[in-house]
Amino acid sequence: MNKSIALIVLTCDSYSDLWPMFTHFTDEYWQDCPYDKYFVTNNKSLPNSSFDFINIGKDDSWSDGLLKAISILKTKYDYLFISLEDSPLIEKVDQTKLNLIIESFLSVDGNFLSLFTQGNMGRPNMKFNNFFGIIDKGSLYRPTCVYSFWKISVLEDLLVREENAWEFERFGSVRSDKYDGFYMTYKNFFKMSNTVIKGKWQRSEYKKIISLGFSPDLKSRKIFSIKEELFHKLYSFTFKLFIFYLPIPNKFRRKLIFFIRGYKSK
Repeated sequence: MNKSIALIVLTCDSYSDLWPMFTHFTDEYWQDCPYDKYFVTNNKSLPNSSFDFINIGKDDSWSDGLLKAISILKTKYDYLFISLEDSPLIEKVDQTKLNLIIESFLSVDGNFLSLFTQGNMGRPNMKFNNFFGIIDKGSLYRPTCVYSFWKISVLEDLLVREENAWEFERFGSVRSDKYDGFYMTYKNFFKMSNTVIKGKWQRSEYKKIISLGFSPDLKSRKIFSIKEELFHKLYSFTFKLFIFYLPIPNKFRRKLIFFIRGYKSK
């Protein structure tokens, strides 16, 4: 099973200051990771890293870069485990349990599995088995690339070359409605830190990383002011309250947020 799975970290050279942190915590908390591991970036690399590097050169967008990487990876792998460089692990991964989850997903020929249930993702719409539930067609943010497991052919099909990561989550969710087999675990399997938002460190997450014994490089990146962090937390709380906890039928949530934000489906 593991020979057809790759773990990739989607990044770019301008976020290279976060690579040592990500590799440090992966090496510490996922020592028995059985998958081939790669950073996907432009031109830089990290010497003496436990990750290999796929250098795609200049990319025109986030999706363009990922499609270039997929063109290389699909010759060897059928599935991708995907994360981002600003989301390091902060607790040990239970590989034995993860194997059971992945084996269950593969046994039903799943297309997508999110192991991350915070942020914009919400919760599964209905139970499927003891490991994960179904993400209904029409759900607000159906696909994501934060600790997610993808059938590589489905991911390639859903990508549109000019989109950034946020557009992919937004409009890729609409395109994903042609597929069944989208699932989500009932709670976060990976414990991670959401360190950087809009290019700046969250103050609380910076302190958390320090407390875990790693000192991030602050030469290339600023920290949120107290005001900026409070505003972000208030915005996040309000968004989750409005979208996920008010009694709005699931089939209307996507239409509602698209209308409020003026999005037009592609």
